Amino acid sequence: MNFSPLEPEKRKALLVSLKEDKTKWFLWASQMKGILKNLDRTEAVKFSGLLLLLEQNPDSRFYQNKIKKFLIDKIEFYKYYDFALEKKLAEKEGERKKLWTSKILRLFISRSFLGILILVLIVGFIIWFYLDKESCLEFVKKVIQPFLKAIK
Repeated sequence: MNFSPLEPEKRKALLVSLKEDKTKWFLWASQMKGILKNLDRTEAVKFSGLLLLLEQNPDSRFYQNKIKKFLIDKIEFYKYYDFALEKKLAEKEGERKKLWTSKILRLFISRSFLGILILVLIVGFIIWFYLDKESCLEFVKKVIQPFLKAIK
């Protein structure tokens, strides 16, 4: 990638392209976007500071060279960086979450779990009956008898 648009003559050419054809401007903007979208917060602060310094003194070779070095370092890092690995890792983690969700749902639907749940409810109801007969019979009269009438 060519970062010579930071020089005053090249900047003028970009501005002329912005007013007319816009192809050079779009090419330069897409190159910059490709670099800048992968910056973390500290690198973005460094870059914006360098841009502010360059804006205050656009003829300074020192600031131009610092920005060029910063951008070239970012290009070198991302040139060999494989973004597909991050995508694959995210997909695999999503598959694991789906797997655990399906296992839990299958557990609740399985016959053995339903059998155990029914057995626990029956035993709990029997224990409740022996501990407090009055409230248990009241529950049966108000809640369970309408269901039994509906079934008949």
